[in-house]
Amino acid sequence: MHPDSPEFQAYQAILAGHQELKALLERIDQVLAARSSGIGEACHLLAQLGDQLVKHFALEEREGYFEEAVLHAPQLVAKVNRLLAQHPKMCTQAQSLVAEATTRSGHQDWWDTTRTLFLSFREELLRHERAEDRLLQEAYNLDIGSHD
Repeated sequence: MHPDSPEFQAYQAILAGHQELKALLERIDQVLAARSSGIGEACHLLAQLGDQLVKHFALEEREGYFEEAVLHAPQLVAKVNRLLAQHPKMCTQAQSLVAEATTRSGHQDWWDTTRTLFLSFREELLRHERAEDRLLQEAYNLDIGSHD
């Protein structure tokens, strides 16, 4: 893939989105671990994560992130379909995390419970993002600076 091609530019934008998501995940983890902000701020960050995730997945789907990969490596279509099927599920999980955090805001164990739920979600999301990066590497035989 040539660096001046529209496909390469789209991939760069999506990879930048991966980095933004990772930075937000780190910020949320810091807030939950250190209990350094109020519960309202923590809930706001979790809601921001859900919003950013919806936009990120929409960008991946709209920009042909996977379609171009399948054109280069048709044998990857099943992997692409599995990854795409995870998008709505993960958006729903992010929304559930926010709802759970918001409704439990008065409970004494809020910080511990919310962090446990967040860490589980974060691990699943990062696993998904690594799988997307590996798929592109496999399709284009590139080193794209993944989450390894």
